Amino acid sequence: MERKGLAVFVLTLALGACSAANETQKSGAQPSLFAGGGALVGNAGVPGFGAAGTGAFGGLGPSSAVPGAAGARAAAGAPSIPGGLPPGGGLPPVSGGLAGSPSAPTGMAGRGAITPPPPVTGAAGGPAMPTMPTTPATPTPAGNMDPVIPMLTAECPAFRNGTISFMGLGGIEIVAGSKPASPTAPMLFYWHGTGSFSGEYAAMAGAVQQGIVSEGGVLVSFQDTTGGDLLSGTAIFGAGDFKLADQLLACAVKNQNIDPRRIFATGCSAGGLFSGAMAAQRSTYMAAAATNSGGWTTPLQFENKHIPALMTIHGAPGVDVVIIDFSQSSATADMAFKKAGGFVINCNHGGGHCGGGGLAGDIWKFFKAHPFGVTPEPWTMLPAGFSPQCMIF
Repeated sequence: MERKGLAVFVLTLALGACSAANETQKSGAQPSLFAGGGALVGNAGVPGFGAAGTGAFGGLGPSSAVPGAAGARAAAGAPSIPGGLPPGGGLPPVSGGLAGSPSAPTGMAGRGAITPPPPVTGAAGGPAMPTMPTTPATPTPAGNMDPVIPMLTAECPAFRNGTISFMGLGGIEIVAGSKPASPTAPMLFYWHGTGSFSGEYAAMAGAVQQGIVSEGGVLVSFQDTTGGDLLSGTAIFGAGDFKLADQLLACAVKNQNIDPRRIFATGCSAGGLFSGAMAAQRSTYMAAAATNSGGWTTPLQFENKHIPALMTIHGAPGVDVVIIDFSQSSATADMAFKKAGGFVINCNHGGGHCGGGGLAGDIWKFFKAHPFGVTPEPWTMLPAGFSPQCMIF
């Protein structure tokens, strides 16, 4: 994607994200995830930016708790951002938006929409935790390169379940297991999608969360940002957030017996793009990343010669599309990591945007098998039981 086109893409989605965030503050409603395809509808009764049809781009999808109002119709082929864009800066018309279908129970809707994994019910009919996949023990790295844990300069928080403020930023969610007796525990950074919220990991990465906690590890999920930029596509996160991640990691290694070789990242949509960026720009300590409708939209530099393992998950070309085609952005990252010497798995679930939640168990297997610097590569072929939607790139 050319820099100019990318900037327009960032401006377009950032405006949508800001509008949703402002309304959430007013109403107290929790934002839902994207509605699908080419036409999105309003959130919490606020008109969206566009309705189904040519060239329209809308607001956020309705949640099951708060019905959304349909977005105001935009002129065919014209950008439907309030106030318009500067002359010559509009998006090209898109023929025939993908109309959203009725909302799922979690407010995820539409062809090309974020698709949650199937609900799990307990014996009494209530919600139950997903079954943990059985995975082999983490292989012992044999490489001669060690992760570089950042120097600790901040006052460390307590790693217990809840939401904290850290280094001036609020809304950072922590999920922590019981501290192990030795430094063996994994740590996960989860990055949510535009218009979503820090608890998104429960729907998109439930098996990963459960695996992290069961081994005494720590999951960190940011709600907000210190300043957004192109790394997340829609500017909901930015490079400054990595500095907070650095310090949280240093604190967890110091106080929670986190294994420095077991640092991972995953996320959906803008969060998927940001996870892919984190793998490159924090390659000094990142072991592996899994991007759900993510990848790269622009070339990035790895921080050092260590190349984290990468698992990209996306839908079918032309279907997993919100302004950009996420099958293509996934391929861009695949090729960059592979060319640099990294191990890459590509998974095409064939569905719509952020439809990779059902592969969370496979992500956890992937993370377990790929600590920092593992060599030789443990997977010459995918292990038995791994999703047939995936292949070694």
